Amino acid sequence: MITNRQVQERELRKERILNGALKVFQKQGIEKATMDEIAKEADFGKATLYYYFESKEDIFSAILEQGWEEIWERIEPAIHGQNGPKDTFRSILTIVGLLVNEKRVLYQFLFTAPQSMPEMLDDKLPWKRYQNRMYGVLQGLIEEGIAKNEFPDIDSSMLLKGLGGLFHGVIFLGNQDEPISEESIENFFAQFLGNIKAS
Repeated sequence: MITNRQVQERELRKERILNGALKVFQKQGIEKATMDEIAKEADFGKATLYYYFESKEDIFSAILEQGWEEIWERIEPAIHGQNGPKDTFRSILTIVGLLVNEKRVLYQFLFTAPQSMPEMLDDKLPWKRYQNRMYGVLQGLIEEGIAKNEFPDIDSSMLLKGLGGLFHGVIFLGNQDEPISEESIENFFAQFLGNIKAS
């Protein structure tokens, strides 16, 4: 029988492997990364890696799942709150922005790396289900907001893509010395929606 301590040790090993892989993926790119390099970065033998993961693609998927699950768990209280659609949408963006402050390397990877491996974009993968649920919630909030005149009356998927692209630019391409704050999200939101209404 496995003890609690053994379970914790296994989780710590997996965490070390995922952190090591993230560093290797960043340095080498996913295509060029090898299991040998990941093992070396995690300070484990290759056999230990294969005990936990079948391949570098399996590790890649586990990193994505861990990150998207964390986003989902953090935004869930905001989704179930009593605020209107616009305030809930803004709260979700703020939560994601603050998460990026905490783990910039992980979340930059999360939002950009999947495009380099099209085979990892399968909607059946666990990480993709979390992502699709979050985007579904955001689009639903926009549609509710349009019905309540809280968002401009334009195509909801186009508005979501526009907000998402700009938000991505603000959190990853903006001044990285200034962490994302609730105020900066509020300003981003007000300026973007104000510009749409004015046009």
